[in-house]
Amino acid sequence: MERKLIIDQLIAEQRKVIQSLQRSVHQYETASDLDEESTHDPEDFSHQTEAKDMQLRFEKMLAGAEEILKFLASEENSSHSIIERGSIIETDQSFFFVGISVPVFTIEGKEVISLSEKTPVFTELKGKAVGDRFKVGSSNHIIKAIA
Repeated sequence: MERKLIIDQLIAEQRKVIQSLQRSVHQYETASDLDEESTHDPEDFSHQTEAKDMQLRFEKMLAGAEEILKFLASEENSSHSIIERGSIIETDQSFFFVGISVPVFTIEGKEVISLSEKTPVFTELKGKAVGDRFKVGSSNHIIKAIA
């Protein structure tokens, strides 16, 4: 299993999320920075307030995304022997990464599915070992390795 390759791809995906959030923060920051001297319409002030609220929301999301990136970076040289946050589970069909949720991508001809510890799938996976079976949707999986 190519743990480092999977983690590197997850980091790349997370960086895309961060870049998108940074653009949104900048967009709303610009929209909320009206010249109050030249603005006389009360509706303009309302839009300014809405833009500032959105800017703050995106800043909070950005901070969370940056924490996830730090988590992923800390996982680059780690390994796991049990299913927990940061572990990669190789099955006969796919790889599963526990800890974040990004779009599915492919490594070594298998899909990499990332999931949060708050998902029902993680609840089913927790406590399983190599050789155990589990079901995701209509697909049955056999655990081949945990890293």
